[in-house]
Amino acid sequence: MNLQYGWWLIGCLFLLTGCGSLRTEVNPEFLNRESGKLVVTGFLSPQDTVLAVKVSRSRTVLGDSINTGATQNIQNAVVTIQEGGRLVALNNKNNTADYYSIEARFLPIIAGRTYKLVVQTPGGERAESSCTIPSIVRLDGIAFDSAIINQFFNQQKRYYVHASWTDQPNQANYYQLTGLFQFINADSAGRREYRNVRFDAANGSLQSDENRDGDQIFSERAYISRIDVNSPAAQRSFSSRFRDAIVTVNLLNIEKTYYQYQTAAGLQAQSSGNPFAEPVLIPSNIQGGLGCFAGYNRSTMRLRVSR
Repeated sequence: MNLQYGWWLIGCLFLLTGCGSLRTEVNPEFLNRESGKLVVTGFLSPQDTVLAVKVSRSRTVLGDSINTGATQNIQNAVVTIQEGGRLVALNNKNNTADYYSIEARFLPIIAGRTYKLVVQTPGGERAESSCTIPSIVRLDGIAFDSAIINQFFNQQKRYYVHASWTDQPNQANYYQLTGLFQFINADSAGRREYRNVRFDAANGSLQSDENRDGDQIFSERAYISRIDVNSPAAQRSFSSRFRDAIVTVNLLNIEKTYYQYQTAAGLQAQSSGNPFAEPVLIPSNIQGGLGCFAGYNRSTMRLRVSR
């Protein structure tokens, strides 16, 4: 054996032996003993008929982030929202509801105005935040499209929609797209069905106007339906397959805090259950707690795709 290599190996063995005394068994019961923090989540929009805020408690990751899927509802807090001289208290019906809520007619949500949220618990905890409601951005249109996709040993024709809108210039803007496909099959008994419409993007349905200030913005595609190319039904047009079919697209002009929170929450959901994934820190704009309180403004457009 090479003498130099032998001395290196002996040195390593001594090092490992010495390190044995440094090993300490950690009792899992002592991990993460920090008491849970308040987690407050609420989003305000002029189009909502109910104002709702969720108040819960969560164990933290090193004290500065949350697992959005592991919280315990708090049902005895005092929750208020204030704008100017108007203040309303949100109710938790019989202390059993998941959300504190109140009808929006008691405190109308108006673009450009700032709303302050305060949450207080009987134990003396206090969390607060504020949000300013963005202006509305109208959708320019919805386009219907299709593509042939090779699926293993079969070909499918998939149907999509795209949305477009014009960005508000000279300011940073953030957007989220949501949608719904509702339809009645031509050969059904008249039962209306509903499917969520999700727009393809690296960060889900969220977009910013970075490098596109003032431009017309086109969304990623959103899948709505498919059919096997070789099936008899493929000989029929898409519209003739339905008695009624409507795609609804919502464009949300959202605050930056909303964009950051939803982006991180989406990344956390993607890595959930993966022991090798990097931990995702969820940003927060809640003073005295964790979570997000933010505003958005929604525009809606519908496209009928049936005959």
